[in-house]
Amino acid sequence: MRPFLAILAALALGGAGPPMNGPAAPLLKARPSASAPALRPGESWAANGMRVYRPSAPTGPLPLVVLLHGAGGYPPNFLQSMKPVADRLGVILAQPHSAGRTWDLIQNMQMGSEPWHGPDAHRLDQSLADLFSHAAVDPSRVILLGFSDGASYGLSLGTANPKLFTTVIALSPGGFAPPDRIDRAQRIFIAHGRGDSVLPFAATKGIADALHGAGANVRFRPFVGDHQIDPESLVEALDWALGLQAPPTPPTSSSK
Repeated sequence: MRPFLAILAALALGGAGPPMNGPAAPLLKARPSASAPALRPGESWAANGMRVYRPSAPTGPLPLVVLLHGAGGYPPNFLQSMKPVADRLGVILAQPHSAGRTWDLIQNMQMGSEPWHGPDAHRLDQSLADLFSHAAVDPSRVILLGFSDGASYGLSLGTANPKLFTTVIALSPGGFAPPDRIDRAQRIFIAHGRGDSVLPFAATKGIADALHGAGANVRFRPFVGDHQIDPESLVEALDWALGLQAPPTPPTSSSK
């Protein structure tokens, strides 16, 4: 885990982490199509065991929220807990799962390979391509949402693929492997509990500060709580991602 923490330290200090201003090639090739067939309501499956949920309404191409679980495997209650949110907002949910106990970001870095390349990215690309072939998805609202290890992986993979993911939502992440270039059109929402006893709040604040300094369209929301998904932050993040609210002037990421 040391290489990952080294990147965190460099970012938090505003130091010499990997550059965020060079060219970046797309890593995931799957792309949504608004002209694909309408997915039937309810639960279904896509390639590699990805669970999918479509609300009964509305009709037409829908936004997509891809859910990345935390460490410990494939918790079905994550998608289950998000179903009321999907019903309220009219979004498709898709929950892939990592090949191992958690996402392979840190393992890739320990092996000296690019952190965003690996079996998990390949599996996700296949799963999304399968889903996009039989589900009409709004290309302008494809959201990558992760919690804990899923937030670290989502923040890293999502910012490396801004042409696919229009918004990245990282809830209580533990780290970030930045891409070569930050797309300023992509929305990035980060939330973290001030009393997090699992992953340090200060590190995540350093990530948000570094992204803000790189010109990213980032919103950082501290909240009072431990290592958890904060309901108010989740509502704000999804409303912002879907364009359902005129965002207030956000506090700078350096706010205390």
